[in-house]
Amino acid sequence: MLSVARPLSKLRFVVGPDFQGESQLTRVRKAVSRSKAGVQGKVADVATGKSLHAESLNELAAFRIILACARVDLCQEQPCVLEFHYAGQRHRYTPDVLLAWGTYRELVEIKDDADAELPENQERFVAVKEALAGHGYEFRVWRKSEILAEPRISNSVLVLRYRAVCPSTLERERIRRTLAEHQKLTISALARISGASIQSTLRLVLDGTLHINWWEQLTRTSQISSFPIGQQTWPCPPSLLSRALGMSHEAVF
Repeated sequence: MLSVARPLSKLRFVVGPDFQGESQLTRVRKAVSRSKAGVQGKVADVATGKSLHAESLNELAAFRIILACARVDLCQEQPCVLEFHYAGQRHRYTPDVLLAWGTYRELVEIKDDADAELPENQERFVAVKEALAGHGYEFRVWRKSEILAEPRISNSVLVLRYRAVCPSTLERERIRRTLAEHQKLTISALARISGASIQSTLRLVLDGTLHINWWEQLTRTSQISSFPIGQQTWPCPPSLLSRALGMSHEAVF
């Protein structure tokens, strides 16, 4: 057990005996149903060779969006336990997921909208946010309505169908050369000009080699590029969010 202590709070991670970095973190507990209506399921992460274990339908959908859109360096469900004091009492809290982009770390609570609106939960999450800030972590409550917003959730499910596809070196090079010349094309046009399959093209979206607009329904006529296109909405690399916020006075999350 790796422990990071600060005054009035303690943050604990579970690690293996040969811990060499955050990539070797494990869940602090097994996935459990939070009610009789709860769901236990897995979402395969081909990039890391493991699966993310979900405790609810909301988490299943959230993990699909993360794997499709976020391009994180690290994603770990039930990553740690925070011990902190709030309202004169000692509390324990386990975030649903840890996301990391480079040195940026964000712990996330996945919540139904009604639960997120409860005053007692809002007060508790303010205390959690303050405690985690002392350990160098950002904190976010990710609501069901944000997770299930269309068309991003449907597009994520569609693109994830191709996560097991292995584009050949030749296909990758043909796609690279085609987009170096044309910058942005429709999915069908890129496949036609480059000779690469649409399946391979969509697989390259998952690792960030190619980009689509997640907020437009994905079809063969959708635009695809080697540069980010469309609305940049969390979860995505913080640099893209910062750029989007710099271009608009409206928040994108």
